[in-house]
Amino acid sequence: MFLFYTQLQKRDVIDRHGRWIGWPHDFLINFDGTYPPVTGLIIRTGRLRRQYVVVPWSQIHMTTVHRQEAFQVRLPLESLVFTRHPPIPAEPTLRRNILDQQVVDTYNRKVVRVNDVHLLRVNSSFRIAHVDVGLRGMIRRLGWEKPVDWALHLVHPHARYLTRDGFIAWKYVQPLTINPVVGTIPLAVSQAELDKIPPADLSDILVELDPYQRVALFKSLDSEMQGEILGELEQRFQRELISELDIKTAVDVLERMPADEATDILQEVPRRDRERILGAMSVRKANKLSELLVHEEDSAGGLMTTELIRLQVTCTVGEAIERIKAMHGIAETLYYTYVVDDQQHLEGVASFRTLLVEPLDRPITEIMGERPIAVRVNDSAKAVAFILDKYNLFAVPVIDDQGILQGIVTVDDILSIAIDAAWGEKSGLM
Repeated sequence: MFLFYTQLQKRDVIDRHGRWIGWPHDFLINFDGTYPPVTGLIIRTGRLRRQYVVVPWSQIHMTTVHRQEAFQVRLPLESLVFTRHPPIPAEPTLRRNILDQQVVDTYNRKVVRVNDVHLLRVNSSFRIAHVDVGLRGMIRRLGWEKPVDWALHLVHPHARYLTRDGFIAWKYVQPLTINPVVGTIPLAVSQAELDKIPPADLSDILVELDPYQRVALFKSLDSEMQGEILGELEQRFQRELISELDIKTAVDVLERMPADEATDILQEVPRRDRERILGAMSVRKANKLSELLVHEEDSAGGLMTTELIRLQVTCTVGEAIERIKAMHGIAETLYYTYVVDDQQHLEGVASFRTLLVEPLDRPITEIMGERPIAVRVNDSAKAVAFILDKYNLFAVPVIDDQGILQGIVTVDDILSIAIDAAWGEKSGLM
């Protein structure tokens, strides 16, 4: 049997002798489990001079009074201690933490507002089954359900469906109840459920929240997901979130990110904090990021990543494929491999697709494209975009004045700049 929170509010609360006590004011909840159980009842009594009391759910029984069910309190009336103000229990409650609050709909990947709560009743126990985020939930809250249905029926027999329930199963709901001690949000949905949400969508969800909720939800995620989300956010949100992390967590997040994205974020961090973060990193990663930080942000050097696949001119196709396997998950892209000599001068480029169809013992120099298209470290982002577009490349190598390979710029980095510029122009016009 299913009931709505708004329906339960109208039920009477009586003692074990049938004497009226008051009405349900709120319900304590334990968020553990697929369907969180109700663990307590806050009772309100009086109309002008309201008073409140908390009763454990183990002391609550459902009974029938005047042909309508009521909440019966098994405790003696004289043992109930009422207060003038609603209590604030340590446990979350429906009224305080769910109703009228923003929650994350992990199925539809958006932030929604809860208008009503749908509870499953089994004997005298209640569990949260759904939240109602639809217009009908709001109409039900206001007590206008029957008048609105009557009015809509006059317009059209099926017009009621314009205000149908907007149910979301609780297993897809992430409440945004913040733990005041650690400033995080206990995850009611599993990490695996959040992993199903693309980082781009999860970053959109964070942007919709207020700053306090945004930081709390971000800090509740694991380091890998934090890194993926940071790479999708605008700079102002990156700066806001990374500044809220302690040095150890910030290092863990940045070391998991591609070097070019980590560099972009460090450029937004105050110099003192940036030096502390670099000092706590592994020497290899810190050196890599330090090399990138010296370049102008909107230059090829500032856009490039050093995480690419380098092959020596002396290697074979088979050795190249083994090198690619070893670099999986480390290199920014596996579309191209770059061939260098002993001094790291760029000698050629070979696509992964070409390597797959060649004999394993064939020298790489026989299949690589010589005199590859490249850009200089000081070239502008506009110049890099022109090269990528002209030659239909997914990535372009970046060299210095001596022809030494420094890194690569991928098409997605240039696309992000182009989109930001386009939005900036649009905003300026408006």
